[in-house]
Amino acid sequence: MRIGLAAVATLLSSILIAALLFFLAGGRWFIVQTPSMGETAPVGTLMLTTPSLHTAVGDIITFHPPTAPNETFTHRVIAITDQGISTQGDINGAIDPWMLAPTDIIGEAAVILPAAGWFVKALPLVAIGAALVWLVSSMFRTAARRSAVRIAGFSFVVAAAAYILRPLIGVVVLSTNADETGAHATVVSTGILPIRVQAVGGTSADLVTGQVGSLDIPSLVDSSQYHLSSALNMSLVGWIVLGAICALPLLWSIIVGLPAENEEFPA
Repeated sequence: MRIGLAAVATLLSSILIAALLFFLAGGRWFIVQTPSMGETAPVGTLMLTTPSLHTAVGDIITFHPPTAPNETFTHRVIAITDQGISTQGDINGAIDPWMLAPTDIIGEAAVILPAAGWFVKALPLVAIGAALVWLVSSMFRTAARRSAVRIAGFSFVVAAAAYILRPLIGVVVLSTNADETGAHATVVSTGILPIRVQAVGGTSADLVTGQVGSLDIPSLVDSSQYHLSSALNMSLVGWIVLGAICALPLLWSIIVGLPAENEEFPA
């Protein structure tokens, strides 16, 4: 147990030191909150930026727009002129309504880690929950009961974090237009897992995270409204992997097992 705790402490210390050095070198990190960058940087992406020494067309930069200096955007550079730098989200239909100066730029995307931002968001919830589980489990006298409480408790904490953040499935409607044939909706997936978005009475679209799809809903002509539903759309291998992840507490109990009921170990 002490060796395991020492390894965890060493790992955390190394991460903190690396993060501090990265910050001192001008690096920053951001979590993507909106789907404007499509599959390049979907919602939940962890973005690491470094100071931009030479901005070029095609670069992905993070910046404070001059019209809203308290907000932070991450978009792609599409033009550089004497008037400034023009940007646009990869799936946005229009160029951003501002011209950037070099002083508006926070940094250039150096590392893009899709889905990693969800884990960063979950860290405080999981850390607090894990500490509470450890505290409660320490009240039990036998190692077997402590282990059982910790396995069940940690599983509940992870499930609760997933329920609160909802990172697995998400859909955002980007635009809707209607004509004499019905409605046409453009949607984007904002969850980690691949999904199928179905327009009730209309077409469907299979999407991965950050992907844009179009739906036709002819029923709008009669009802003046439409409904969308989404469901997981994974291969057999994907379902097996997801099932294995969900079964990790059970597999741990079966493979590693619990200490004998009469064993006494320090909490």
